[in-house]
Amino acid sequence: MGRRGRRESRFTRAGATDAREALERRWHPRLTLERQLAAWVTAGGTRGEPFHRWTRYRQGFSPKLVRHFLRAAESMPPKPTAGPLLDPFAGSGTFTLECARRNVSALGVEALASLAFLSTVTAATDLPPLPDLADCSSWETVADRLTLPLHRAALMLAVASRHTATGKPDPQAPPLSAALDSTLAMIAEDLRVPLPRLNPVQQGDARRLKEIESASIGGVLTSPPYLSRYDYTRAQRPLEQVYAHWYADRSPNQRRSDQMAAHPGASSRRTAASPPHPSVVECVGALVAGGEEKLSVVVQAYFQDLAEVLTACRRVLRTSAPCWIVIGGARLKGVYVPADLILAEMAESHGFAVVDIHVARRLIPSGRKLGNLTNVAPRESIVVLRTE
Repeated sequence: MGRRGRRESRFTRAGATDAREALERRWHPRLTLERQLAAWVTAGGTRGEPFHRWTRYRQGFSPKLVRHFLRAAESMPPKPTAGPLLDPFAGSGTFTLECARRNVSALGVEALASLAFLSTVTAATDLPPLPDLADCSSWETVADRLTLPLHRAALMLAVASRHTATGKPDPQAPPLSAALDSTLAMIAEDLRVPLPRLNPVQQGDARRLKEIESASIGGVLTSPPYLSRYDYTRAQRPLEQVYAHWYADRSPNQRRSDQMAAHPGASSRRTAASPPHPSVVECVGALVAGGEEKLSVVVQAYFQDLAEVLTACRRVLRTSAPCWIVIGGARLKGVYVPADLILAEMAESHGFAVVDIHVARRLIPSGRKLGNLTNVAPRESIVVLRTE
C-alpha cells in the first residue's frame, strides 16, 4: 500500500465513513436492481437506429430508456406529453430525437454548441448533392466549400468518426473522403423517413435554464456528467473544432463556464449556497487527508452544481411531473462517493419526492468495506423523482 493509501486508511479508521455508511443503510431498502436497465443507461443502443447513429457519443443513454420513460410517464397523471419534456444535459440529443420520432414535444439544453447545432439539421427532408471537392486536401478546405447546414453537419460527423471515443485521432480510420461518403450515405438513408417534428436543443447551462419558463415542463429525463477523471469536453473536441471553423463566435470551445464540474479539468469556481451534504463533507475530507486536494475541490463543486440543477429543474417543472436522473457513483483514489444516494437526499430538500432508485449495474465489479458494511461499490442508477 502506497503512502496515499495509508493516509486514507488512517482517515477511515478515525470514523470518516460514518456519514456514508448511514446513508447506505437509510436507502438500502429503497434500492431496486433492474438488470434490463444496464444496457439502457449506455449509448450502445444508438448505433443501429436512424438519426441516433449519427453521433458516437459514449456519455449518452439508449433510445430504449427514453421509450421506457415515456411509457411510465404516460401512465401517471398529469400526462407529461401535454407539455414539452426536457433533457437539460442533451448531449447528442438522444432524448429529443427519440421524442421527435414519436411526435412528442421535447427540448434540450446542451453546453457544447456543436452538439446543439447537430440537432437542428435533423429536420431536413432531403440531402442536396455536395459541391465539387476534388481538389480539397484537408477538412479545412472542404469546410470552405460548404454552405448548407446539413453538409456542414456531415463534415463534422465525418471528422469525428476518424477519432476514437476519447477524441484522439484513430490511426485505423479511413481517409476523410471515404468517411464523408459513408456519413452522407447514412444521412440520406435516414432522411427517407423524415422525423415528424423538430425538437430543438439550445446551447446553454443546465444549472440555469434561463430560456425556459417556470412550471412549463411536463417531465425531465436526463443524465448529468459522472464524477470521474474523464474529460467529456475533450472527447467532443473534433466536433467543436470543425464547428468553430464556421461559427467561431457561437462556439464555447474550451469554455467551462456552462459545464458542470465533473473532472479535474473542469471549472471549480463555485461558492456554496447551502451547507453541503454530510456525505460530501466526508468524501472531501477523505480526499484532502489522502493528499488529493484537487479532486476534493471537484467533488465539492460537483454536488454544488447538482444542487443548482435541481433548483432549476424544480422551477421549470409542473406540479407532480416526473424527473428521472441517470447518475453514476465513483471511487476516486479509493474514496467511495455514493452519488445516487446523495442526489436523492438533495432532491428531497429541493421540493422533490423520491419515488424509486433503480440500480442498473455496478460501475466497479469489486466491492470494498465501508465502515461495517462489506462489498460496497459505486452504482449506476436512475433516481426517479416527482415534483411535490
